[in-house]
Amino acid sequence: MVNKILIAENLTREYGSGRALVRAVDNVSMTVLRGQLVLIMGPSGSGKTTLLSMLGGLLRPTEGKIMISDTEITKLDESVLPSIRARKVGFIFQGFNLLDALTVEENILFPTQLVAGGINAKRARANELIERLDLSSRRKSLPRTLSGGEKQRVAIARALINSPPLILADEPTGNLDSHNGQEVMMILQNIVNDEECTVIMVTHDPRVEDISDRILWLEDGALRNRKTELHSWVKDPVCGMRVDEWTAEVFMEYRGKRYVFCSYRCQEKFKIGPTKYITS
Repeated sequence: MVNKILIAENLTREYGSGRALVRAVDNVSMTVLRGQLVLIMGPSGSGKTTLLSMLGGLLRPTEGKIMISDTEITKLDESVLPSIRARKVGFIFQGFNLLDALTVEENILFPTQLVAGGINAKRARANELIERLDLSSRRKSLPRTLSGGEKQRVAIARALINSPPLILADEPTGNLDSHNGQEVMMILQNIVNDEECTVIMVTHDPRVEDISDRILWLEDGALRNRKTELHSWVKDPVCGMRVDEWTAEVFMEYRGKRYVFCSYRCQEKFKIGPTKYITS
């Protein structure tokens, strides 16, 4: 059994050229082991989704190398990548990405067309996942009839159908309410334990930190491990949202005190009438 599920070396992704050059991911290296739940966190626009797309072979790096298990995917021809992804990587997206014309069962089985044996070889696995994720009564339903939580459970089952060693999840709780978001987090934690696979998750949800093995912070395209560093949570004085003071991008001084905001909109509101938002 390969213990190192993913190795990324010196990954860089650039867009544009000359003065318009943007380095979305800047010389990122990481090694992820089997059985880990790893979070990639950081400010909006820091390159998290770009990095995740490269790790899953959906986007080629400008420079660098990616190994999944024993396969270097950065050397492979585009025509080979779909079958490699089908066997080695499961994807879970914020927007679910279900096929509207297919039933729950058909959506789950869809990736099996690219592996040996096809759909027939994976029907028992699909039945197991449908039962495990409490989708039995929705087996023949179309996506438009499902709740957000049900759609994400279908997406999770689809990601697991081929038993890949690596699951990549991009904001999997982003479109869910608090209850369904908590349920999805627990499912992902159980997947790591029960399936002996690895989950790498891009998220802004601080609740996931308590169940993760590692937290990797991406800032301006550069990655660093902050597992041992503490957050400094503060409230945006305007909207009340919890903001990590350490990574906050919007802040200002007022009467000798530093105020942190979730967005420039809240900062502008504060500037117009600061006394309205200061409680002490």
